Amino acid sequence: MAFHEQSFEIKALLFISGFVILSLEMLGIRILAPYVGTTAPVWAALLGVTLAGSAVGYYWGGSLADYTQKKAVFLWLAAGASISIALIPSLRSVVGVAAPYFGYSGGAFIGAILLFFIPVMFLSAITTYSIRIFVKTLDTIGKIHGDLYALTTVGSIVGVFGTSYILVPFFTIPHILYSLSLSIFLFSISIFLSPPLEEGYSNS
Repeated sequence: MAFHEQSFEIKALLFISGFVILSLEMLGIRILAPYVGTTAPVWAALLGVTLAGSAVGYYWGGSLADYTQKKAVFLWLAAGASISIALIPSLRSVVGVAAPYFGYSGGAFIGAILLFFIPVMFLSAITTYSIRIFVKTLDTIGKIHGDLYALTTVGSIVGVFGTSYILVPFFTIPHILYSLSLSIFLFSISIFLSPPLEEGYSNS
């Protein structure tokens, strides 16, 4: 399988993207809980919005990869995720404002959309954008697709346990969010500063 010089950096970004998506889910219930509780509808709102953000991001990333294959795109996608994650501590109080008007379930849904939809969308777009760049021939497209999604999923698994057993017990939620935001952006910079991307498979 022919990989370009940025293989390690892109794979590292995919891993950390998977980590951050599930870390946001684990932190999300703790962020929403003071305002709307931890009932089943609150969990449903958080999980549903996260899945919706992933679906939109996967579609967007795939479409973007068919349009252009440049390393600057990684930087912009990561910047969108990084900025939206860094804003969560400042925006979470809006959930408390919305809850009295829309109820706990409605407030949870609005809060989940406001806080988590956009970062998850950007992070998910990184995965499908990467697939096209790694594909050099149609003979390996299935293997590459499986490898990269597996890598992202492993990152998500580490994110679940790492957030629950290490980050949350020892750090405040704002500090965790700022660290996640910074890590995503730093990994994308490593790609941006590396040699030019090798173009992926062309169907022309």
